[in-house]
Amino acid sequence: MTSKHTIESTIPVYELYGEEQQWLTPDLLHCEAIATRSRLHNWEILPHSHHGLLQLLWLEQGEALLQLDDWKGELAAGGVLIVPQHCIHGFQFSTDAQGIVITLAYPLLESLGADLSTALQSESAARVFILEENEERSLIEAMLRKLMKEYQQQQGYRRELIESSLTVVLASLMQQAQSTQPRVGEHPKRARRYLSEFTNLIEQDYVHHHQLTFYANKIGISTAHLNAVCREFVQRSALDLIHARIMLEAKRNLVYTNLTIKTVAETLGFADPAYFTRFFKRQAGLSPKEFRQQLMVLTEGEKNRVVV
Repeated sequence: MTSKHTIESTIPVYELYGEEQQWLTPDLLHCEAIATRSRLHNWEILPHSHHGLLQLLWLEQGEALLQLDDWKGELAAGGVLIVPQHCIHGFQFSTDAQGIVITLAYPLLESLGADLSTALQSESAARVFILEENEERSLIEAMLRKLMKEYQQQQGYRRELIESSLTVVLASLMQQAQSTQPRVGEHPKRARRYLSEFTNLIEQDYVHHHQLTFYANKIGISTAHLNAVCREFVQRSALDLIHARIMLEAKRNLVYTNLTIKTVAETLGFADPAYFTRFFKRQAGLSPKEFRQQLMVLTEGEKNRVVV
């Protein structure tokens, strides 16, 4: 008999569904129509999970069958779903399905306000929202349309409008969640809580390059146990996750600032710029200078989708 542990360890972990490679640009938000990706896969998104990414799905039209960890159910038009990192999820959409999928990296949550960030980072299981026909639903849907519109075009105050729209949507949903919206597919495994705690600790202190024992002691487990947890859920070592967070920040600095490579290295806790260059090249396959030059030759269409 196949164990649940074995099944979970074979569930793919993606950046976006079907994309195993890291995004070229250090985007913190991605927005697309449900049909964009689902149509390519015969309207079926097989069970998978994400590390470091939270997803929000709004089904404007059509129907969807859901799998959220061990829970299976349906989502009707007007429903909204929030899926935190590490939650196994899959969908079967009707062919007339329309709506929006927003994928955001956890570091972006910090810009949405302390209370909202804390609430969302503490989520360990998906939530399904059945919105009633009222002004609150109209506001949420209007903000989702606004976010999609601003994401697809380059106009003044784009970042501010995207983040403010996202804040209104998430804050409104989490306000409802306080009293009316149960979690679904709640996963009882202590290991997932360890992984979430580890992720939060990395976010707080990744520039200090702590040893794994620092994080393991904070969580109250051994380094071997911490590595086992990471490999079980995201098929990467604990050190890989620390390095990934450093690389995300390094790429953002190289793309969106004019800081010298030496200064970028210093801001990320590297006393030796040469060591930073070796670290970056080992992770990305090219040097910081080469990475910056490569991003400079992206087409305008590719640049337009970047949000920080």
